[in-house]
Amino acid sequence: MIISILVAILGLSILIFVHELSHFLIAKASSIDAPVFSIGFGPKLFSFKWKGTDFRISAIPFGGYVQLKGMDPDEIKGEEGEFYSKNALLRIATIFGGPFANILLGFLVYLGILAISGIEVPDTTIIGHSVQGSYLYTGDRILEIDGKKISHWMDITDNLKEGSEVLLLRDGEEKVIIPDMVSLDSLVPQYLPVAGRVYKEGVAYSAGLREGAYILKIAGKEIADWEDIMGYIYPAIGETLDILYSQGSDTFRTTIVPEEAAMLSGDSIVKIGMIGIASPTKGIKIPFTEAISFASQQTLGTATLIFRSISLIIHRKVSARDLAGPVGIVMMTKKSMVGGIINLLAFFALLSINLAVVNLIPIPPLDGFHILVSAVGGIFRKKPTGKMLKIIEMVGFILIVSLMIMLLSNDILRIFRGGM
Repeated sequence: MIISILVAILGLSILIFVHELSHFLIAKASSIDAPVFSIGFGPKLFSFKWKGTDFRISAIPFGGYVQLKGMDPDEIKGEEGEFYSKNALLRIATIFGGPFANILLGFLVYLGILAISGIEVPDTTIIGHSVQGSYLYTGDRILEIDGKKISHWMDITDNLKEGSEVLLLRDGEEKVIIPDMVSLDSLVPQYLPVAGRVYKEGVAYSAGLREGAYILKIAGKEIADWEDIMGYIYPAIGETLDILYSQGSDTFRTTIVPEEAAMLSGDSIVKIGMIGIASPTKGIKIPFTEAISFASQQTLGTATLIFRSISLIIHRKVSARDLAGPVGIVMMTKKSMVGGIINLLAFFALLSINLAVVNLIPIPPLDGFHILVSAVGGIFRKKPTGKMLKIIEMVGFILIVSLMIMLLSNDILRIFRGGM
């Protein structure tokens, strides 16, 4: 646990440093003075002064800030180096720089993972679903496309085109067909009922399942594919399930109790049963240009998911009790570490993008609010008054304190529930 805490602090410190450094550099380039640059809050532990800025490491590690001259309403004097002495575009650029840096960092981490490790693709060439009229049926195993052997699902998506000649296995017989191109986008892979990955922290691992376990029966019912597995596991939270599976040449019987997990489905969070196994996938290398495209999609998808989650909380479709504070982050760091360095890096990429998205919410004292104030001021050519900023500062203080109390309460509840 100590290692998890240290890794969480180090990771968050890097994310915060990147965020605040971007604020700082753009401020300096815009001739805005920055008296303080701090990683952490509260009493300073270590500091040095350079070119008019006091660089600090402070006692409370989960946060940080750059103090910009003239942002505090009590410090507005109309001097040249003040934040509000600059035009709206420079102010917006200075504030937006922090979230942008975190989005860029998340993208670069995803890019590094993809460039080094490649991507995971479905390790199957069997058709799970297709629309009627495509000449491809559920259960068809594609062997070749235009004479090229097919070994995984991406081989299908990359090579199948109009006029392709497809060699497949259907009902034990080889057939050659030319599928209808209109319907190819509807193809869905069918996974064999094999555990492609078994997570060490999951109940399946504790019950004896390992990678490659072939699920034969659940609760006495025959299992044909991965959908059958999920059909029994998802609704069985807390229930004892009898599992018959083969591992290598041996057959085993065990019992597993699915644990509760949350999954985003449409505009709501649903509770499902999970046992800690994943469908079979295959790692493949991809060209760097493709890695850029995949990393962009991953970054956009992560940001969209976070926006949706925030929206669900605002509309009370998801409880704010699900939000995590420092303890929650440490717990998630620990789980990510179990999955290896790639999982840990992906988790911190998600945290970086999360930091960016949350900061763009237009409420005080977040970056999004200052961007909104600067944009409105630029449109109406009017800067906020010191009195207005003091009111905003007080509202922001109340919001932050309330949020911190709620997050700490959530973390305390997690500890008492045995989450640590």
